[in-house]
Amino acid sequence: MDLATPFQSMFPIVDSAVLTVLAESTKPRTGREVARLASRSQDATQRVLDRLTDHGIVLAQEAGRARLYTLNREHLAAEPIMELADLRGLLFQRLRWLLEIWPIPPLHMSVFGSAARGDGGLDSDVDIFLVRPAEVEETDEKWRSQVGAIGKTVFDWTGNYAGIAEVSEEELGHLRRDQPAIVKSLRADAVDIIGVPVQKLLKGA
Repeated sequence: MDLATPFQSMFPIVDSAVLTVLAESTKPRTGREVARLASRSQDATQRVLDRLTDHGIVLAQEAGRARLYTLNREHLAAEPIMELADLRGLLFQRLRWLLEIWPIPPLHMSVFGSAARGDGGLDSDVDIFLVRPAEVEETDEKWRSQVGAIGKTVFDWTGNYAGIAEVSEEELGHLRRDQPAIVKSLRADAVDIIGVPVQKLLKGA
């Protein structure tokens, strides 16, 4: 799944781009604005807007010589459209629910990289930063079972592989001191899922 443009899993490319623009804001926009924000030609965008307006999914209102378009949030299709627009948010929520029932809770988990920023593609991994509590051995069977299940679960949910960067609580000091590339990425775009916030973990890094 392309977490940057989730509509593409269900709709043609131009439809996907137009719906993404309209779902992200309640501001009425001209067809020219929608085309620019969707990075699509004005003619192709207008055809999609006209068709979606005919189906009542998009509302059009006259504004002088222009027409302004908004997503009809009262439409029966609006709720699934909005859910598709926020598939990244749903992924984060499901991960949070999953970790809340782990027998051995992590000190921290966050998503970072393209999945956190929302600018990846179909082949992008869902990068996960996981901190194992100090009292849990790396070889602990229950812990390893939990971690091993994440990859399959993420793939089942998204079709994307999970890239898991696991460290122990004791290794956090090395990250703060050595400043590997992952620290910069975590500080820039990590989305906390559960546990101690990543910024607090890396404080002083």
